[in-house]
Parts: sequence; C-alpha cells; structure tokens
Amino acid sequence: MHTDVATTCNVCGSTDLRVMATLTSERDGRTYDAVRCRRCRLLFAHPIPDFGFEQLQGVYDDFYMTAQRESSVDEPWLQAMRDATGRQMELAERFVRPGRALNIGATNRAMDVLIPRGWNVTFVEVSEYSARLAREQWGFDVIVSRFEDYQAPAGSFDLVKFGCVIEHFVDPVAATRHAADLLRSGGVIMVDTDNGDGLKTHVELAIRRLLGERLSAFVVKRLTNKNLRKRYGRLTPPEHFYTFSERNLVRLLDLTGFEILEVHKPAWGDPTWFPMTNLRRFSAAEQAFFTIDKVGARFGMGDVIAALARKR
Repeated sequence: MHTDVATTCNVCGSTDLRVMATLTSERDGRTYDAVRCRRCRLLFAHPIPDFGFEQLQGVYDDFYMTAQRESSVDEPWLQAMRDATGRQMELAERFVRPGRALNIGATNRAMDVLIPRGWNVTFVEVSEYSARLAREQWGFDVIVSRFEDYQAPAGSFDLVKFGCVIEHFVDPVAATRHAADLLRSGGVIMVDTDNGDGLKTHVELAIRRLLGERLSAFVVKRLTNKNLRKRYGRLTPPEHFYTFSERNLVRLLDLTGFEILEVHKPAWGDPTWFPMTNLRRFSAAEQAFFTIDKVGARFGMGDVIAALARKR
C-alpha cells in the first residue's frame, strides 16, 4: 500500500485536493487513491507509475485488447464505427483540409475511412499485440512506441487524433504539448474521452456516496458484475489514470498551445462518437443508466466529451 499523498493537480497545479476513494487494481495489484481537484474538477489516480515500454506490454496485452479484437469482426459495429469516424472527420475537415494525420492507437479498424477521404495516416500504438493485429489483419502501417517517445519533425502533421487515449497518459500535459509540436501551425487536434461531469456519472457517484463504499460495491457487483473497488467513475488505473470534464480539458488544451474550436458532450451511443449496436448485452441496470445519460446529453451533460482545437 502506498504511503505518499497527492500534493498538486496534474493539470492546474492546485493544492486543493480531496481523496474520494481508495482503489485496488486487479491488473497490477497496486493500490491507488482517486483524487479530485477542487479547483478544476480533474479526477486522477495517485500515484501514477511511469511505466516503461516493456511494462506497458503487460498492461495492454491480449487480455486487455479482447474487446477490440472481438469488435473488429462484428460487422454491424464496424459499420457503425466507420460511419461515426466519417462524421468525426466531417467535423474536423471544416477546420483543416485532408493531409497528414497522426492517430494515437491502432485499435479502431474504422480509421480506414480516412484513406479515401484523402488522408495519409500514421498510427502510433504502444501495444505490440494491437500493432500486430492492425498490421496483419487490417493492413495498417503502425509504429510501435509510446506516444511520448515518438519522434517526427516539428510541424509534420495537419491533424492529431486522440481517440480514447488522453486518459491513459502518465502526463497529459506533456503528451498534449508533444502533439502541438508535431502539428503545423493551424493544425487541429481532436480529443474524445469520458466526461467526468456527465449526468450519468454524477448519479452513479451520488448513489455511491449515499450507500457507502461497501454496500454500493455489493449492489453494483450483483446488478452489473462490475467491481467498484477497482474503479471510481471512469477512473480504472493502471489503464485510465484521468477523468476529464470540459473545464479541465479546455484548460489543458489552452495551456499546451491550442485554441478551442468546439466542444461536444454527447451520450454513449451517440452516432458520431460512441455508437452501440447491441444494447441487449448490457444488464437492465446498465440500460437504465444509459437512459439517464441520454437525458443528460440533452442538457449538455452527456457522459462523453469531445473537443476540437487549433494549434495557435
């Protein structure tokens, strides 16, 4: 069990922090605090181990990538994701013409829709397992590396896409600043991740506080088979180290040299961001929370946040 405590927010630098829960990972056996910054509302894990490349292969192995592997052969899901990716690119192409794109991660087979749109896509993927799958089965040209270690001439790209990856970085400030260095002036970054200020998340955490950690863990395990002792909201170290909201995501992008173009806060299942094609696989309790999420999205409180920003 760790003995140190978080002293500063990893985005805004505030020292006004609160420990919300203590989590024990089933992946690495470590204990983490779920910490909330009271100033910018960032939720982050502490401590955040600075895994080397070889250690990360154990985190993002074939066990972790099972869902991506199975989804890649699910034709209805794949078509929905291709349609969603096409819609995302329509949004991006209002601000940047097709050119060179850098996609962080190689787990989304639907990224192949960028090629007929005129994009030359480079994939950087930390998982050797995922990179091999993307090369052998999808024909992607993948560079295996931590994004933080990836090197290319400054200004090499017109678009950088962080699709469900910013929550994985040890240091999101350094990673986003690195993305800015790789973009040309006026280039665009697209970031999507879980929204820590979504209505669904607020309801989940309110129930957790009301019932207490032990009772809520028991109820959730019975209803959804999810283990609350390893997660707090969308925080699941050592995979997800951060949960962002509009306030801290905008602050992060501004801090690292970007001008916000637009922010979207849809629900899970939104056809542009995270389409879902088989709701029957979810429990009745989970489907009820998806309904709450859809209501939240109508009021700008969906459980997904997506931002487009231009390099200054």
